[in-house]
Amino acid sequence: MAVRITSGPAVVLACGEATTFGGAGLELVLDPPHALTVRLSFTADPEVAGVAVRALPAEPGSWHFELVHFDKPDGRGSAEPVLLGETADGLVFLHFRVSRFGRSADRTVHFTFYRVSKADAGWVPVPAAAR
Repeated sequence: MAVRITSGPAVVLACGEATTFGGAGLELVLDPPHALTVRLSFTADPEVAGVAVRALPAEPGSWHFELVHFDKPDGRGSAEPVLLGETADGLVFLHFRVSRFGRSADRTVHFTFYRVSKADAGWVPVPAAAR
């Protein structure tokens, strides 16, 4: 049985929970027609006092987020949905939360991909000349 999930103006495209293997990162691939890939990797950095998210270079249609100090059992994540891109039928966002329990190198990630119509998101395109 298929379930349609919405939250406000957003339609949930995919959601779930995954635990890393051996401390490795995760790769989340959203199938066509959206065809987006998000890679989450985890690191520690003595130069960073708290938590941080670094957006690293990636191929078109892909994102790589390096999550710094995401080590607490109560979880850290996106404060609000992260805009990944524009598609023909709207805007695609990702929301995630990461928890780490005990001494394990592994982390558990809760994630949701949303699609929101441009009108409902208040989307105003930026002209190429203004970029």
